[in-house]
Amino acid sequence: MSKIIISGSIAFQKDFEELTNTLTENGHQVINYPKATDDLSTQFPTLFVDFYKDIEKAEIFYLYNKEKNGICGYIGAAGFAEATFALTRKLLYGQKIQLFLHEEPSEKVACSEEIGLWKENGWITVKNLNTFLD
Repeated sequence: MSKIIISGSIAFQKDFEELTNTLTENGHQVINYPKATDDLSTQFPTLFVDFYKDIEKAEIFYLYNKEKNGICGYIGAAGFAEATFALTRKLLYGQKIQLFLHEEPSEKVACSEEIGLWKENGWITVKNLNTFLD
């Protein structure tokens, strides 16, 4: 059983819930994912800190970067920041965490060059959810 944190656009709520159910049914523990709230401005500080604390507990960081607004492999600023934090755990502190992307980001994604370098160095891998279930 792996402890997995799912990152990505908060707009993907239904997908996050389906991913969580599928992973849980297959013996994994999803410790957090971006959750919508009615009062984001008030709850944001707590949600933000809790999410980063959960990244520290995760064995797998899964950036669910599917198409959004016509951009394939969309990665927003928050998702890239969270991925960078997860990578920092691995590179600076030697902690065991694997980083995965749902799909290859388009060149239109602002951080696509950085992600390309991460891939070249073996720090992040494009990996479909089904491979977690094998």
